[in-house]
Amino acid sequence: MSILGGAGTKTFWLGANDFFLTGGEQCRGCGSLLAAKLILRTIYETTPNALVFGRSCGGGRSELQTGGRIGCDGSGLMGIQAAMKARGLSGKRTLVVMSGEGRTLEMGAGDFIAAFDREQKVTFIILDNQAYASSGSASTPTTPLLASTRIFSRATGGKDTAERNMPMMMIFGKARYVATAVSAYVRDLVVKVQEAVKFQPSYLHVVVPCQVSWGYSPDHGVQISRRLVQTGMVPLWSFKEGVFKRTVRIQPEERLPVNELLTLQRRYENLSPEDLADLENHIGRKNALVDAMEEVLTSQETVSW
Repeated sequence: MSILGGAGTKTFWLGANDFFLTGGEQCRGCGSLLAAKLILRTIYETTPNALVFGRSCGGGRSELQTGGRIGCDGSGLMGIQAAMKARGLSGKRTLVVMSGEGRTLEMGAGDFIAAFDREQKVTFIILDNQAYASSGSASTPTTPLLASTRIFSRATGGKDTAERNMPMMMIFGKARYVATAVSAYVRDLVVKVQEAVKFQPSYLHVVVPCQVSWGYSPDHGVQISRRLVQTGMVPLWSFKEGVFKRTVRIQPEERLPVNELLTLQRRYENLSPEDLADLENHIGRKNALVDAMEEVLTSQETVSW
């Protein structure tokens, strides 16, 4: 499996075809924009027959094709697959949806899950900025514990429930391949995009900072993306045909205090010591689950589909 030659080097960023909107058309420091650039270059340069559908804030307003209305990408692609079969084109194109978490995991949750129930040959890539950023930054199912949003303001104490762990749910939702990623770990992301396209039906969950919703300085986007992993807030792992493994390992003694991530964002302003302790405990439980999954899911005998 090729890695685009220069992934992780300056040459990787200088291609003539970037398949994304320019920075002047997006918010400054948009994490979705960076992730979309890496993902689309990976797909189109290593899978030339791919068709990428969907929409997301920052990562797909003009460069993607629309497979269905909001929350209907799965059924929209079912229609496209039926049309391709009628024309004798089954298996000729690789179908991918790149969408936001609000559009797909909340507004279109039933349609999304049904695509995996039908075992459609499709890859879902979710750009998760943890808010409805393009419409005022209300919370989505993946908004994390204690983060402030348009409704759960800082004055109210932020969101009082933990985020939905959709990647873990998809392991038992008939996906052949599931993985988590962030754009700061470029090689890890590129490999996972390639594997997700190869082992369909598949689900890739990419957490992307949002300058508007998270409230950070535009030049801190990549640093925040990296600290999501270094603090254990976003463990990076993959599940491929029954085998679960961490792909970036941060040893417990090397893990950064969560406050080194939170102080870069206004959505976590004025947390109490008790709040910080609750977040650290939540991160510990999340990583304990990842460790347990890696210990148990070691062969194709444990696959769920």
